Amino acid sequence: MINRRRAPSSEISSEKKLSGHLREGQYAELIEGKTISGTGKGDVIDKNGNLHSVKSGKKWQVFLYSHNRISESRYLNIFKPCLEAFPENYEQYLADRERCIEYKEKYVQDYGRDAAKHLPNADVVKHISPNVYIESKERLARTTSMVCDALQDKDLLRNVLDEALFNLEEVAYLAIKDSTYNDDGLFKVFSQKDVLDTLSDRFHPAVSEAGRVPEDYNVAGQKTLLCYKKPNGRYKNIVEVEIRNDSNKHYRQVRFNMYSKDTLYLLLNRPQDIVNKEGLAMYGPAIKTLQL
Repeated sequence: MINRRRAPSSEISSEKKLSGHLREGQYAELIEGKTISGTGKGDVIDKNGNLHSVKSGKKWQVFLYSHNRISESRYLNIFKPCLEAFPENYEQYLADRERCIEYKEKYVQDYGRDAAKHLPNADVVKHISPNVYIESKERLARTTSMVCDALQDKDLLRNVLDEALFNLEEVAYLAIKDSTYNDDGLFKVFSQKDVLDTLSDRFHPAVSEAGRVPEDYNVAGQKTLLCYKKPNGRYKNIVEVEIRNDSNKHYRQVRFNMYSKDTLYLLLNRPQDIVNKEGLAMYGPAIKTLQL
């Protein structure tokens, strides 16, 4: 059985969940609020009834949604064609994935890794076609390109971010415990509107480059990326949207990942008012509306 597992183990996931609960409890105490159980976007509710999403760590999994959840979404359904690039039958997908990788691994054994890196995809297709795994990756590349083109519309981009991060205005604040940018341990608090204004203005949609794993079938456009332009003129990924196909349980799911340090860079490096309290730093509109 070929299994290049990328998902975290159950032990790591449990540790992250526990640390998340502790972090949310700490933040709730600082704002005199209460933690919320469940899997919704809101982690803490304040004394005025407003919901807060609390994040920390290097990389956030903003959401992991199934086909049904994506289909029912107002704006996130833009990713539905990416899911449908893959067949409903996981066993068929897995069998052809293994057949493809076995062919590439045999090629590596016979001719070396460097030769395998330069083996044209057309040659792989010629030897093992038809193959559902290859066909799915090629379809995904086309649908990802269409998603990227659609997200050039700043209004649509803002709405996608709103539904991903705040469930369409359900959540009022984003609180980020800074362990990556200034690494001061403070919860940096921003209003929903402030976050969306900043990110939708600075984000540029793009598609991922082809992978470089000799043993796999590498195709560009397997992820939808949201990037920002750095002062040196280069672009850096902040958001990576990928289709998760790790197992029968986690098949045809959309995973939306986001990097903390770069998000804080964009949110902090702009003219704005700042108010500090014990364990907290509030920015811009959050200062007045949060009323702490």
